[in-house]
Amino acid sequence: MPSPDEYGQDIGLWQLSDAPSIPDAVKLLANGVIPRSVMRFASASERGSTIAVPVEGMPSWLQDVNRLEVYDGSGWVTPEPSLSSTTTGLSVESGFSLNTFAGYRQGRNIVVDIYLARTGATIQATGGNIVDTEACILPSGWRPTHQTINSCWDSGVAHGGFVVGTDGIVTLRTANGDINNGSNLRLHISWLRTT
Repeated sequence: MPSPDEYGQDIGLWQLSDAPSIPDAVKLLANGVIPRSVMRFASASERGSTIAVPVEGMPSWLQDVNRLEVYDGSGWVTPEPSLSSTTTGLSVESGFSLNTFAGYRQGRNIVVDIYLARTGATIQATGGNIVDTEACILPSGWRPTHQTINSCWDSGVAHGGFVVGTDGIVTLRTANGDINNGSNLRLHISWLRTT
């Protein structure tokens, strides 16, 4: 009588006490291992016609859409990449102080929230424009990888635009009003990493 594997995976193993049958021993092992490996199918419809009753945790690769999917007990889903975050590593430029910083990354998606206080002289706005002012630098690993990214900032009194380059430098570019000493600026930006 076949016995279960020693790792608790319910893979039957042919025993020396079982009647000799190489085909049955191979089939028993294959039936235990194949459903636990990443099975490849041309499409979801081919997978559906091949696997009548999927088992929770069963993985498959769909060649037509180049996607890994796992059966979660009720349907085939794409596994989500793990979420990582940071609240450290941001450096502020002269004339600013850091209130809070948080970065979140899931797969290639990056979201950064920066909350700064203006501690230097007033940055004067003229017709919606200000002198380009470097405010802070994002930590390595939390920077755009392909190009400069644009977004908006807000102080509750004024708002404007800023950019983040691949070097991580956050530069305030526009404002609809002056940025006074003591102003608190909230900057939010998101992008997709290319590497």
